[in-house]
Amino acid sequence: MNQMLKRKWLLLKINQKRSEMIAFGETHGLGARETLASSQELDRLLNEYDKASLDRSEAEMEYYSRHLLKRPAS
Repeated sequence: MNQMLKRKWLLLKINQKRSEMIAFGETHGLGARETLASSQELDRLLNEYDKASLDRSEAEMEYYSRHLLKRPAS
């Protein structure tokens, strides 16, 4: 899966998990096992999204350093 699609998929999963966590918090309480498990899964998804974004930034930097910075002087 390319990085852009992965980030879009992760954003969808993040929003779904956030909604689930809020619903669990409202029905079971903030300290309930279900709420805490949803919160931990949301954290994991957010970390994965951050990593995917960082990977993209590193790939862009490599591209620019290879293709744009090595142009011959005119």
